[in-house]
Parts: sequence; structure tokens; C-alpha cells
Amino acid sequence: MGRAIFKETKVERVVNVPKNYFWDRIRAFGEIKTLLPENLLEVKLPEDFSNTIGDLRSVYLGDPYPGEVIERLDGVEEGLSLTYSIIDESCLPVSNYVACVNLKDFSSTETAVSWCGHFVGDGKTEDEIADLLEALYNLILNNIEDQYKKSQS
Repeated sequence: MGRAIFKETKVERVVNVPKNYFWDRIRAFGEIKTLLPENLLEVKLPEDFSNTIGDLRSVYLGDPYPGEVIERLDGVEEGLSLTYSIIDESCLPVSNYVACVNLKDFSSTETAVSWCGHFVGDGKTEDEIADLLEALYNLILNNIEDQYKKSQS
């Protein structure tokens, strides 16, 4: 059996949001729909959800990949990084997906974000999935910036 070839997708940029605000938003693992209100049809959490490592969230997507994605919170270094993965079968044509969001203070009002995902694709759609994930990461970053601006006015 050969070694799986992983595809990487990555967004690195500075967002116009203080690190503490950004962290609070991304750390609220069960509140992902507030960051993607137009893109997620629904998010379901188990009754025993506690926003701790090992917690699951079920995210429901529309086109072009309609269906369920079950994500697990895998790791947290408070204020600095959050790691999550897709478990079980999902509507996305990927396996072994793991993502990590890393934060650094850039200034008192800006955060340097590195959001990186790795996955094994099916060979046909992996570039499409990588582009979709990069767009999704950027959309979350844009939405956090927009929501922060609104909270300050």
C-alpha cells in the first residue's frame, strides 16, 4: 500500500481585528454558522457539546457538495491555535482532512492569521476542493472583519 498524497490549502493574511476578538470568534467551535451565515444550511451539535477537545459539530452544506460534514475539535492552544478535522464519511470528496488556524498579534488592532488545511483528494476534484477551502477560509476572515467593524459602530 502506497503513501497517500496530501494536498495543502493555505491562507495567510493580516485581518483588521484584535487577536482576542478573532480568537473568541474562532474558538466558539459550535458557533460556526455565525461566521458563515449564507453558506451553511444548518449546524447541529450533540446534547453533550461543551466546546472542548473531542467535541463534534455536524455542518450541512448546499451546492456544489450538498450534505453533511462532521468536524471534530482536535486541539487548542488558547489564544494561539485551533485544530479541527473532518471525521467519518462526508459530502466532500476528501479524506484525512485536518486544518489548523494559527494566530499572532500583528498590532493592537490587527491579527496575522495562517489557516492551513491538508487532505487526500480523489485525484479529480482536489484542486477544486483546495480552491473551495481557500475561498471558505477567506470568507470566514472577511466575515470576522465585517462583524468586528459592526460591533464597534
